[in-house]
Amino acid sequence: AVVSTQSTGTMVPNVTVPMNFGKSLLTSSTHNNLVLNTSKNKTVKANSVILSFNSPVISNLTGTLHMTSVDMLEFDREAVQLFVEAAYSGTVEDLTRALFRDVNKICSVFKVDWMSESCLKYFKEEAESVTTACYPDLLFLFEEAAYMLEEQKSRDLVHTALERIEVLQFKQQFIDQYLENAERLSTRKLDLVIELAGSEVNYIVQTLTNQLTQQTRVQGLPISVNCRYLL
Repeated sequence: AVVSTQSTGTMVPNVTVPMNFGKSLLTSSTHNNLVLNTSKNKTVKANSVILSFNSPVISNLTGTLHMTSVDMLEFDREAVQLFVEAAYSGTVEDLTRALFRDVNKICSVFKVDWMSESCLKYFKEEAESVTTACYPDLLFLFEEAAYMLEEQKSRDLVHTALERIEVLQFKQQFIDQYLENAERLSTRKLDLVIELAGSEVNYIVQTLTNQLTQQTRVQGLPISVNCRYLL
């Protein structure tokens, strides 16, 4: 949700972004007229015009609806700060795995296309950097792809994540570990597991068979909902 107070709007001329407006402007006490409210009751201040150049959504909020503050309460301050710095400098710097999800979603929500492309480039570079079959690294790729698919209905990350697991020939091992606690998974994530397995459905069947064998050893324990879904 977006919450604001009233202010006078600013007409924004056509400017091509990304553009380097200068990070030094971030420290200006008079220049930064827009308050971005983040999680944990923290805030980030920015200039409404610079953000409007980058985001048509913020342009509408500040120029048409006359907002002077925007709620971004689901995002950590660090991610919002990085988003603002990128808008000022014209480059996405210091992006990390910990910040990727929030920054990528901010770009999507506020329709900053060039920044979304930078996030996609970062994700692909992270995928390419995984040269050995390491489950935590591949889990990061898979989970971010699944998150974007669930939250943004976007498949932009799916091909990159699944391809890396396949290239490293780690499909069966990944599915085995990922389905160890299948009850925690959404049906959308289960669908992505099925997509990963592809024609090699025996990878899923083998994992489920092992789980069902263990379950039947416990008298009266029913087959889990997600096991039924996969079957």
